[in-house]
Amino acid sequence: MFLAQAQDEEPSISLRIDDNNFKQALQKIEEITEYRFYYLDEWLPKTAISVNYEHTKISEVLNSLLQNTLLNFYILDKNNIILTRNNLIYDSLPITFFGKSEAETESGNAESAQDTNPVLFLDDRLSSQNKTIETVFIGKETAQGRSNAFTLSGYVTNKVDGEPIANLSILSTNRNIGATTDDSGFYKILLPVGENLLETKSLGIESRKKRIIIYNDGNLDFVLDESVERLNEVVVAADAAKNVEEALTGTNEIDSEESKNIPLVLGERNILKIATALPGISTAGEGSTGFNVRGGKTDQNLILLDNAVIYNPSHFFGIFQALNPFTTKNFTIYTGSIPAEFGGRLSSVFDITTKDGNVDAFAGEASIGAVTSNLALEIPVIKGKSALVLGGRSTYSGWILRSLDEESLNNSKASFYDVVAKYNHKIDESNEVRLNGYYSKDEFSITSDSLYGYSNQVFSGEWNHTINPKNTGSLVLTHSGYDFDIGFDGPTNNDFDFGFGIRETGLQVKMRYLHSEVHKFTYGLSSKLYGVDPGSISPKGSESTIVPVDIMAERGLESAFFISDNVKVSDKLLFDLGLRFSTFQALGESSQRVYAQGSPKSDETVVENLEFSNNENVKSYNGLEPRVSARYFLATD
Repeated sequence: MFLAQAQDEEPSISLRIDDNNFKQALQKIEEITEYRFYYLDEWLPKTAISVNYEHTKISEVLNSLLQNTLLNFYILDKNNIILTRNNLIYDSLPITFFGKSEAETESGNAESAQDTNPVLFLDDRLSSQNKTIETVFIGKETAQGRSNAFTLSGYVTNKVDGEPIANLSILSTNRNIGATTDDSGFYKILLPVGENLLETKSLGIESRKKRIIIYNDGNLDFVLDESVERLNEVVVAADAAKNVEEALTGTNEIDSEESKNIPLVLGERNILKIATALPGISTAGEGSTGFNVRGGKTDQNLILLDNAVIYNPSHFFGIFQALNPFTTKNFTIYTGSIPAEFGGRLSSVFDITTKDGNVDAFAGEASIGAVTSNLALEIPVIKGKSALVLGGRSTYSGWILRSLDEESLNNSKASFYDVVAKYNHKIDESNEVRLNGYYSKDEFSITSDSLYGYSNQVFSGEWNHTINPKNTGSLVLTHSGYDFDIGFDGPTNNDFDFGFGIRETGLQVKMRYLHSEVHKFTYGLSSKLYGVDPGSISPKGSESTIVPVDIMAERGLESAFFISDNVKVSDKLLFDLGLRFSTFQALGESSQRVYAQGSPKSDETVVENLEFSNNENVKSYNGLEPRVSARYFLATD
């Protein structure tokens, strides 16, 4: 596994190490042999080891001890062993170091010898703008089976608040290779073995340069500060190509910073109203809820809060959004090409993300307006690892209605509140967990005899896991609920309580596979269990003459498999190919009538009553959804 110059009579040793560190282990070997080790103390891992060797060659002992470290060894002679970090010591150059001979090429030996060529670089200090560029060594050089390129991955976070930095470019300036961070600040880049000069670039974030010497797959995180540029002149220029960089068309992303430019309405910022300024999205006007996307109905928009469905994202007759702007990180709107991982709606997807808490310092925001008050807190739980975000809003809008001249509105009332909590925990470099809970409640009475109310309940849990530099995955558990009720208390004896509701619980497994710079796969499985309460009405009070009615609840199971491939044919041509297979099963307990064919549906034309037991399959539906989108640059500038 390591390149070593073994002697003809390499000694065998017996050695027992009990809970010692690496330095103590090397000292024990020096005590029982004639060998002396040469190394720097800071190279040695601080972890304790416990091993036992019986009549084992010294090279095999060192191979075992150093297997999971960044250290290699070289046996110089019978008395001296040199330890190196990251790289190998070569006692001869490979036969292909100065090129392949014709005989070697024909025999095929040159290819295997090429794998053992040493990684070479100039050991001098690079500088940029009078600053020394840091050199970072990634991985450990091996003598056999080495690839020509390795994957470097990691996370990029903001030094000020610890938030992930999305859409940041990481470029290898000497190799003409680049990558971009995703919403969680994660990046992957395939780098040729050896020296790479990396540079980070993003608007409003400091540019950082690092010299990377890569020997194997590894991780490198960036913590970057914000950058403020003082401009003497502002030039506004169009750059239409940037609007179509991705293959997915009709996609818009808005972050929390951009939302601060939204005008306030009664002291509140409604970030969902930004959607109405985008092409193809409209509403019926103020006081209406929902969006119409390209002529679709309002119920054909999938609105997600941290992967969980939220059924009614509005407060106060649609004037306020039901999402706290202080705790919202960003949201992405898909109105054209919708990724294969989303299903269940026809028109659009509103994918809303709650911000992660600051793991290093306590932070908070608060506002008091004419109609509402808002408070959001970020509380570190385990410094540097986990944090809790808490947010809450409430209204005291009754004084507005009481101040109106219209008598019917004077007796009206309207109130709402919502609370949100999110916990984010970074377990290690490969595992991260997020838990989110949300609840909102609205009550309003336009007339003195009726009280209307509705509420949203949302929970989601997400586990993100990095399997290796090329494969990542996430497991998402969600639960959503929506309830609507009316309480009528009039002057007659027909007072009633009416209500209906819906529940859904979902589980999704999503995987991402970075096959190469050409193919990037996303695939997974999802399933949702629906419970629908169509409605019930009951008398309110002992004198009410209303007859109770309770419609039987309905259940359904929706499952899907999805896979997509982001194909980069060239710098100009990009495809996004997706396939989604969905199935829906209506489940019992249920009672279904069968009517005579060709006859009107009435009690007289019923020919059979079918009874289905609990969880029995009543009817199944399935369908295949191919999804294709492409982007082609007509010009390169």
